[in-house]
Amino acid sequence: MKKYSIIAILLIATMILAACGTPTTAPTTAPTTAASTEAPTVAATTEAPAAANTTLKIYLLDYTADTIAWLENDINPAFVAAHPGVKVEITQGSWTGWDTTFAGFFAAGDGPDIINLGSEMNTLYGQSLADMDPYLGAAAWPDIANFGPALENAKYDGKLRGLPIFTAPRYVFCRTDLMTAGGWTTGTPQNFAQWIDFAKKLSKIDPATNSLTQQALVPVDAGSMADWQWWLLVYYSIGGKLYKSDGVTPNFDSPEALATTQFLLDMRQATYGPAANAVGSLPTGQGSVIDVNDATGANNGAVCLAHSGWAAPAFDRPVWSNISIDPFFGDSTAFPNSKPVVLAFNDWLAVPAYSKNQQLAADWLKMAFTKEANNKWNETMGLIPARNDSQYGYVVESPQLKKEAELASQYGVGFAGITESAKLSTIMQDALGKLITEEMTPADVVAKIQADYIAALK
Repeated sequence: MKKYSIIAILLIATMILAACGTPTTAPTTAPTTAASTEAPTVAATTEAPAAANTTLKIYLLDYTADTIAWLENDINPAFVAAHPGVKVEITQGSWTGWDTTFAGFFAAGDGPDIINLGSEMNTLYGQSLADMDPYLGAAAWPDIANFGPALENAKYDGKLRGLPIFTAPRYVFCRTDLMTAGGWTTGTPQNFAQWIDFAKKLSKIDPATNSLTQQALVPVDAGSMADWQWWLLVYYSIGGKLYKSDGVTPNFDSPEALATTQFLLDMRQATYGPAANAVGSLPTGQGSVIDVNDATGANNGAVCLAHSGWAAPAFDRPVWSNISIDPFFGDSTAFPNSKPVVLAFNDWLAVPAYSKNQQLAADWLKMAFTKEANNKWNETMGLIPARNDSQYGYVVESPQLKKEAELASQYGVGFAGITESAKLSTIMQDALGKLITEEMTPADVVAKIQADYIAALK
């Protein structure tokens, strides 16, 4: 009887405490910085409602003026109307120096509530990003089922960290009229030997200025022809794997890596000649390097361009009647595992774990990533929406985008999953820079990348 009396007293005390207003809500998740060792988890039910005068801060990188105007004039006013007392502030940054900027946000544990990341950055920043499954997962937002393969770029440790905006694969755009004029009648080259022959025949150097007046192929970067993303496109097209079978050890000591590096040097020399010649690069013009100068009627200088639609001419340009769109075909002659490839990049918006406005961030993302909004966002840039159901209207009405979407679906290879991508890009650019100046041989270059990348991963 004494035991039951004690239990009754405890129950009554508990009821009194509850009636007096003892808090029952779990505390909010503490900010997590880049130094964290575990991926942050955030429960959707723990976040307090937004207070009056809250500002949702969004950081975007290098978008068109049309994109920003649409967000400021359409999306943000609708969001503010649905969230009284909340303001939205968009800051525009640049891909130049992005790593330093983001490192500052995460080190301080303070910064924008939504940040613009690139394809490979889910592994780089994943531990410092909020788990958005409670807000954007299937149970919270059925629309998530409409996103295509690009959604994997917005995940870390199996959890959503944000939403992908677009798919921007790297294609090979070629001026068929300039090919014909240069005596090339077999279409886009389909192996390494053809590309080298193509570069020799269709690149032109003005002897008076010792500078290029026509460049057979501009692969991402016209001047060096040794961009690390171009290297990856070629590497993947001949069956190269970035890591060995353990999924961890770098694979730059592979035959495919050496062949890729040799190909980049061969293409550089076929275009510019030996490094000692010091041939000048194409002059900077207006618009795409494969377009025509409206003022003079002259070509901007490139016959082919290996890049995304960002660098191609605007879709309403007359020059499109003479432009083909293809994947990069690899080199099946030497590498049986070769396959046509378009290397797909997917920019996305992520929510840092330090954000105190994760529910608001999710609400803004849902509004900016509806079927109609994702279509409109990408229309301002001429790119392919990340949502499958958003690929209508301008996507199918444009012959160029329709072809690009088909090639991306058939030959797309993702760019995500690169460990320490910022360090790898720096390592590769340094080594490839010494390749084109012929300070290092292709064998030396891949050996250096392998050693430096292993050290960076440690």
